[in-house]
Amino acid sequence: MITGYDSAKAAKDLENKLAVEITGLTKLVMLTAKSGIRYYPAVRDHLEMHMFVLANQMISGDITADYWQAWLEQFGKGSKMADSSQNPGLITYMNSEAWNRLRSKGDRIIVGRSRGKYRAIDGTMKESGGGYAGVDLEELAERGDIDPSFRATPPTYFLRIAIQSNRKRILDGISRVITEFPYHRYFKEVKE
Repeated sequence: MITGYDSAKAAKDLENKLAVEITGLTKLVMLTAKSGIRYYPAVRDHLEMHMFVLANQMISGDITADYWQAWLEQFGKGSKMADSSQNPGLITYMNSEAWNRLRSKGDRIIVGRSRGKYRAIDGTMKESGGGYAGVDLEELAERGDIDPSFRATPPTYFLRIAIQSNRKRILDGISRVITEFPYHRYFKEVKE
């Protein structure tokens, strides 16, 4: 005879199975993201995976990169960078002290800075001699006249693509855990 249901144990065991599945899926997304990095290879070494269980109601797998070049990889740089509809930090960046005031906000071409000290996008203080103030550095880099790091790079959206390309696997994996979970094993019975 069934006398009840051990919902606490069932919930805990289901949570554990989901956590294992989500950990594996998060690793898959992270490996996919790493394979999508093209312009800033050091970003691969800074991707981290985190798991969170929030009040027994949500399990979250997050991939983060606390490395400034991850933003450039995701959203691009210079005249090829994503606009503000695709790049949530662009307006903040353009209004920050890191933005070169000689640079147009419309075409976003990388140009030389005026003479003096400035804060770079990575937060460090740098100094410009001012010799290329207002000059299109992207064009000079493309021609090979200056360091190629001044070239514009298009967005790769490596994180977005990693999630989108694995969307079906994520949904199928979570659905499988939920549908195949042995809920029936948690009914309490009296042995006669």
